[in-house]
Amino acid sequence: MYLGNYLKIKLRQILWNTIACGVKNMKYFLVTLLVCVCLFSCKNETSHNANSVPTKDFSPELVIEWWELIYEMVAYERIKPPVASRVYAYLGVAVYESVLPGMPEYASMSSQIEHLGGLPVPDHSLSYDWPTVLVNTLYLVVDELFSRFIHTDENRFLNLRNKQLAACKLRLEPEVYERSVAHGLALSKALILWMQEDNFDDTRFYSFYTVPSRNIKFENWEPTDLNVVACEPYWSAVRPFVLKSGEQCHEELPVSFSTEKSSSFYKAVEEVLNYDRTLTEEQRDIAFHWADDPGETSTPPGHWTIIMNYAAKKSKLNLEEVAAMYALVGVGIADAFIASWYSKYKVNLLRPKTYIHDYFPNGEGWEPLVETPPFPEYTSAHAVVSTVASEILIKLLGENYTLMDSTHVRIGLPVREIKNFREAAFEAGMSRLYGGIHYKFSIDAGFRQGQCVVSQILKSIRLRRDGGDFNFVHKANE
Repeated sequence: MYLGNYLKIKLRQILWNTIACGVKNMKYFLVTLLVCVCLFSCKNETSHNANSVPTKDFSPELVIEWWELIYEMVAYERIKPPVASRVYAYLGVAVYESVLPGMPEYASMSSQIEHLGGLPVPDHSLSYDWPTVLVNTLYLVVDELFSRFIHTDENRFLNLRNKQLAACKLRLEPEVYERSVAHGLALSKALILWMQEDNFDDTRFYSFYTVPSRNIKFENWEPTDLNVVACEPYWSAVRPFVLKSGEQCHEELPVSFSTEKSSSFYKAVEEVLNYDRTLTEEQRDIAFHWADDPGETSTPPGHWTIIMNYAAKKSKLNLEEVAAMYALVGVGIADAFIASWYSKYKVNLLRPKTYIHDYFPNGEGWEPLVETPPFPEYTSAHAVVSTVASEILIKLLGENYTLMDSTHVRIGLPVREIKNFREAAFEAGMSRLYGGIHYKFSIDAGFRQGQCVVSQILKSIRLRRDGGDFNFVHKANE
């Protein structure tokens, strides 16, 4: 819970007890009030550094360079979509917290997201350089997040750090540079300790998952290809950022499984086949544009990162604005995956390919347009994740924000023009129906689940110190 709201509630409770019980509790009330005032004033005094150049005066180019390299590494290392979402979320928080002391109108995410306690605060009487703090923090957090995936000879992260820090060092007094590097080290240590407690490492060693048999429950999911294993069956055990658990936004299956031709389920599968037979060129383009396959791409979290990079450049956002955007969207996408993965393995629904092979006449040889991923069907994670990302970006940049999405130019697909963020989310969800790997009811459930997740994110995290909303709509419209 946000500290300010918590203290207001606590004070209100104490005040009512004082009124109910009489003057004998007045001393307790006054002492508590004094402590709360001290907390607020101390927080205000130390969290903002007025002796340094404000964060908003810097370009976000340093961060964009990191995000572009991270996109490449996530794709190259074939990192799975849920794991990629964890990477981008922690990096977003690291960027935000590293430059926060230069953002007087913004509050720490500490105490607003799960188990993120007090973080090191720079000495407000001294001068710091926030880009230097950012680069050193980000490099060390990246090193931790990728340590499981990259070879020890991989130097691209180190090379980028050294290049950026060298540029920072040239324009700074030596003591300011060293002080900023040291604060980045202290901050990264605190963030890494917090990251290491999210249960991710424990789930790497969970080995007791067995794909449930379809001999009794015909609707159970099974891998659609040989020699594949279930993708992250324990992902819902990873600590969320805002949600209490993945169950908080669970969507019950709205259609009962059936093989009867008159049933709603059978008709939903027929809809998949009808799209497959009558797919337009536009629908085919959408299916491939949002496929976001691991190995070729940085998966859906990376796709939305490229969209944010585009928005940062188009709207000429400063470092302050970009830090807030990456943090909020990153946390939202991470919780979206936890919610979707909870539903996937709880409902454990078979994919259209399995149903068509088993229950449709002459369906044995049917193949979907895009590759069926190795995890249960319901809900559509593309729909959940894209709804969360798009709704947060709408809050920041407005409803009518035209996108030129060049995410997949690197793999030979053309730039795609999209009218607004919500249309992007709708396309991403429907792409899975066009591609033949999701039922329409799973996509619709994913849109609803995404709305649940984003409402929790926007309700729980208030980045402005006054508790109000923030946005960059004026820049989006310039």
